[in-house]
Amino acid sequence: MELDELKNLWQAEDKTLNGRIKLNEEHLMKMSLENASGEINKIVNLSLLGRNMALVYCFISIGMAVSMIEAIEYSIPAVLGALAMLCSFISHLSIEKPNYKDSILQLQKTICTFRIHMAANAKYDILVVALWILTVVPIFLKLAYNVSLYNNHQALAIFCLVTGVALTVMIALGRKSYTEHDRSLRKFEAYLAELIKFEKDNSN
Repeated sequence: MELDELKNLWQAEDKTLNGRIKLNEEHLMKMSLENASGEINKIVNLSLLGRNMALVYCFISIGMAVSMIEAIEYSIPAVLGALAMLCSFISHLSIEKPNYKDSILQLQKTICTFRIHMAANAKYDILVVALWILTVVPIFLKLAYNVSLYNNHQALAIFCLVTGVALTVMIALGRKSYTEHDRSLRKFEAYLAELIKFEKDNSN
């Protein structure tokens, strides 16, 4: 076999090998993407559930406010809690499930938009939940156990202490959860960026 034939054969084998390597790389990256998408779906579904529950909590607050309509010290805070939940629901109407049939670039934009939206609303969401709890628990205690917090200083002190501890724990857990979600979303964006780069390199 002549030298030129050996050279051509080697080049053909090298090209075939490179093609297989690129194909394997693409397969592995897409597998990683599919694995990560499951976690992203959980985050999005949790956000959608939270958005819809905000509307439910709004109606609960309205119902409680109506039941205590003559006691403004109970009804007005409940109305404020309802309005806060309604605003939370409206602010999250833009959330939608990612369409994995879209182009990778469009999917990356969708995930990035969702991540920015969640980061911008994280503190507000936690405060809304805290406000809602502070407005409905006194009414619940009044209706269920006939405990009037605003006329019983001892009960009010206990309520403030327990609520303070509970809200502190809730805020800490909420921040931790949002931080973990942000990390997962950023990781998913990185996967998409790698796939975009891989496709660009292969198209050249």
